[in-house]
Amino acid sequence: MKYKNIEKIILIGGSFLLAELIKKTKGKIGLPLVIFTNPRYLNEDFDGLTLKSILNKYKIKYYLISDINNDKNLAKEITKNSLAIAMGSWFFEKKTVKKFSKNHLLDFMSIDLPRYRGGAHHSWRIMHQNYQSSINLQIIKGGQETFQKGEVIKRQEFIFSNNLIKPVDFYNYSLKKEINFFLEFINDIKKAKNFVLQRLDENQSSHYPSLFTKLHGLIDWSWQGKDIYLFINAFDDPYSGANAYWQGQKIYLSDCQLLPQPEAYHPFTSGLVVRQNKNGIFVATIGNLLQIKKVLDEKGREIFKKIKAGDRFYAPPTELLKSRILKVSYDNNGLKIHNKDLKYEFNV
Repeated sequence: MKYKNIEKIILIGGSFLLAELIKKTKGKIGLPLVIFTNPRYLNEDFDGLTLKSILNKYKIKYYLISDINNDKNLAKEITKNSLAIAMGSWFFEKKTVKKFSKNHLLDFMSIDLPRYRGGAHHSWRIMHQNYQSSINLQIIKGGQETFQKGEVIKRQEFIFSNNLIKPVDFYNYSLKKEINFFLEFINDIKKAKNFVLQRLDENQSSHYPSLFTKLHGLIDWSWQGKDIYLFINAFDDPYSGANAYWQGQKIYLSDCQLLPQPEAYHPFTSGLVVRQNKNGIFVATIGNLLQIKKVLDEKGREIFKKIKAGDRFYAPPTELLKSRILKVSYDNNGLKIHNKDLKYEFNV
């Protein structure tokens, strides 16, 4: 399959990748560029800058939209020889896909397809200690039944360094690879390269849902210490931290180290603060001691010094149940929480 005489690139979405791509290239990717994004992406902070400020700085044409499937400006920008690439979680109806030339709407997926479909990819990989990944350009066919299941036209596999700890480490590590992959693809289509369509092996597929830190980041102190350590890392920077309760209030833990247990901790000890000093808060868990260096309250204030030896971190059973059962998704307007109509012993 070849893309011939492409005259325009339409980027749909917004992400750390899109912001850095524009900054690195100053918007000059080798072909005319137009962007469709929404308020959530446009005003997202990237190291003190917003996507809006970056687009304005480099005079990139963009449209602010609420619904990509019913946006009139999209139809105006589409031509026979335009190629669109989605970045971020966008759902396209079949009627929208039909507006483009065949196979001219692609999804840029920096995940190990067909594994790790869904969301919160780096958080899940940290919990699973999975360092395999890939970058993909995938054909979008439209409709829920084909979501993230189209043929891949370009793929690069790689392995993350095993010394990465937090989600931000994985984002930063893959960023250069992603930008180079994108620019290489632009060169490919300018040269009319022949792309071989690759079908995904659905026998290898898996799906892990999107996460919301304040809901799903609640620590279960009945877990093994190493599992708690990985869980805390999974919700670390750029997120607010894994959750725990302390003296009736929710707190956020991050910057965690896994240490050997100095004695055989009984499960009843798990969650107990056994020591607090300038080096951190030391919390007993099953099989390990955790050293935690950052503790915030719900307003983002550091409360490290308020926590004393003998205090306990815990998770109310009803809140723990809620963290397992409720599902979330993100659309143009931001967060949506699902399953609220299920029968609970608590209010959401």
